Amino acid sequence: MTSTGTGDSPAESREKPARCSKVRTATRWLGFRVGALLLGCLPLLMTELFCRMAGWGQVDFSVDPFVGFASLQPLFQRSADGLIYQTSQTRLGFFRSDSFAAQKPADEFRIFVFGGSTVQGNPFSIETSFPEFLRLTLQSMDPTRRWEVVNCGGVSYATYRLLPVMEECLQYQPDLFIFCEGQNEFLEDVTYSDSRRLSPIVAPMVSAAGHLQVVRAIVNACVPAPESGVPMKDRPTLSTEVRTLLDQSGGLEHFQRDDGHAKQVVRHFQYNLERMIGLCRHEDVPLLLIQPPVNLCDCPPFKSAFAAETPPDVQQRTLQSLQQASALSASQPQQALTMLQKVVSEEPRFAMGWYELGQLQLTLGDHQAALQSLQRAVDEDICPLRMTTPLRRAMQQVVSRLQVPFLNAHDLLAQRCIGGIVGEQVLVDHVHPSFRGHEDIAIAIAAWMAREGFVHSQTSDWQEPARKICRDTVQSLDDSYFLRGRRALRALQQWAAGRALEPDLAEPEPASANDKDVPR
Repeated sequence: MTSTGTGDSPAESREKPARCSKVRTATRWLGFRVGALLLGCLPLLMTELFCRMAGWGQVDFSVDPFVGFASLQPLFQRSADGLIYQTSQTRLGFFRSDSFAAQKPADEFRIFVFGGSTVQGNPFSIETSFPEFLRLTLQSMDPTRRWEVVNCGGVSYATYRLLPVMEECLQYQPDLFIFCEGQNEFLEDVTYSDSRRLSPIVAPMVSAAGHLQVVRAIVNACVPAPESGVPMKDRPTLSTEVRTLLDQSGGLEHFQRDDGHAKQVVRHFQYNLERMIGLCRHEDVPLLLIQPPVNLCDCPPFKSAFAAETPPDVQQRTLQSLQQASALSASQPQQALTMLQKVVSEEPRFAMGWYELGQLQLTLGDHQAALQSLQRAVDEDICPLRMTTPLRRAMQQVVSRLQVPFLNAHDLLAQRCIGGIVGEQVLVDHVHPSFRGHEDIAIAIAAWMAREGFVHSQTSDWQEPARKICRDTVQSLDDSYFLRGRRALRALQQWAAGRALEPDLAEPEPASANDKDVPR
């Protein structure tokens, strides 16, 4: 018997060269195809590089192609003596009064914080908001400098309304911008042009192509830009100030499920964030993005609705199952769990089903499942007053792609909550932090600023003294401050329930010293 010396049979020895030849042929074929693909893309890559070097096709951050405004009024106006800028009287319906020096002192570090009612400190006010706590913290860390933190939080202000405010504040010699919003994107009736509603297959490709400057250069050359102040064709024009759907008669009735519109809102939100980043980088102003917190645990959906194709008898059966599961949850929780799991399986668009399931999963100690169910309840809410998963992902994708400093305030506050599920332990309602929540956010921002070299603390153990200053500030406020806050919270709860136009007939309780400790 002839041996090949490798232990292979003669037949196997003959097959080896054939297999190797096939592998080499396949490798050459693949290499040829990849090379041909790269060669075909080379002109596009060279053109893209040339456009970037020439500055062609850069994003025009001066115009919002999604919406326009009937008019724009400045947020700040100069005082009669010209010494300070202060919040314009015409804007006090949505903003709180704040001011800063017209001539910036040499030793001042000036921060502008943009956002909605969370930034403003609702249901209380800017005295107990995280921007003010940040100022107190920075001043305690480095008292040799003057720290100015200007509150630009507008009630019900969405990202597209905050952009003009940010553009205005670029002229006030900022050292840092902080942006915290994502809760108000669905509040107004914004009807996007049908031309922007692309199919799920085409939309990602169009979005990806839009990041190429060569594509934008071609579009800019073919489509004439609008004159300054003239709305683009088919672009909706919004009122000068906010008028939310909940401010109108009928309240919640104005909110209907529209998945196509929801996707447009997310696209607009993402574009706004990119535009903000572009503006700040163009002006060399650092920007910190903050993801706001959402109450998952202790806030039921504001409006639930069945899918359009769900028959009436199935709807009725689902509602009965929810009632039965609620009655069984205490005595027979496993049976109730099975019923609720069946409800969400058959009716996954009904938000209250997910909320009830999440609550029972919490009771049973399954925190991971509860978190998923409660987040789904937020996402299926027909009246989305809380930041949805698509909005959250859009912000995080922008942060990751453009490498922007980012603070996840939701995850930050979740550390203080049972099972890591944000609820009334850190929030006073569906989105607004407690005093302690504002304090935590301020400390986290200051810690980031220290890492980035914006502030240099004179001691390493600066956090506890800073927290004490924040708490002493809360205790120093008079009782009327907390009484107004409780009234505002009650009005806010009515507004969120679609009853903004109903009179508040409840008599306010007298303030007491203990009120200062309630929303810790």
